[in-house]
Amino acid sequence: MPFLIGPFALPVTPVLLLGSLLVGLLVAAILGKKLKISVSDPLLTIFYTSLLVGRAVFVLRFAESYQSVWDVLDIRDRGFDLSSSILTGALLLIIQLKRKPEQRLVLVSAAVTSTLLFVITMTVFNAGPPQSTMPDLVLEQLNGQKINIKQISQDKITVVNLWATWCPPCRREMPVFADAQKLNPDVRFIMLNQGELPSTVKQYIQRIKQQFGYVMLDKNGDMATIMNAHGLPMTLYYDQNGNLVNSHFGEISAATLQYAIQKMVKP
Repeated sequence: MPFLIGPFALPVTPVLLLGSLLVGLLVAAILGKKLKISVSDPLLTIFYTSLLVGRAVFVLRFAESYQSVWDVLDIRDRGFDLSSSILTGALLLIIQLKRKPEQRLVLVSAAVTSTLLFVITMTVFNAGPPQSTMPDLVLEQLNGQKINIKQISQDKITVVNLWATWCPPCRREMPVFADAQKLNPDVRFIMLNQGELPSTVKQYIQRIKQQFGYVMLDKNGDMATIMNAHGLPMTLYYDQNGNLVNSHFGEISAATLQYAIQKMVKP
């Protein structure tokens, strides 16, 4: 779930990663000052190169989902291959330690501090309450019929997208979910509108000419309240047993969506 800063909601992972990097740089600056050694540039080089390699590997894996150079450069979808980034970072750190052994103490201290801080904060943030399950909510479809979303998702991998017509990133995501639904016929997709009139939602769906299996109306924002979702769009991933296994706050790309689905289909 996102961090809240006033009226703004920020995705957790990038915030924690940036915070951990800054703390690591602070450790490097303090130790470096005492030892009269500067390692800020090597640390940043290792960090950015690791991210670049992780992004490149991810893009190559899902090349068919990227339609333009801008899509590749737009890292807001948070599409990175974690294993590639970690391996690259470790290799670059080892190379730097061999090239500059006098930097060993400062480099290792900063790298270990950043890594441990990130792992610990992510663990703490993802801990807390027991695993969430698909809520027992009876909601209305565009045709006026009401159905329990648990019934829709029963024994099926289910992707729930919280959206609204007034939300620009939500609107940009619509074709992504429509295409993903075609690619993954065994996965349930629920487009759960938040708090808008049926006529507004119906007119919008007719105008964009996208086909969805389930477009539903959450008139009171019950799902957002249950999931503590303070911003839109929000994408929730449930396994066949109805357990929430992943979530994504903010706009999602075709590649990131397909990656999340693949992880559930092939654990």
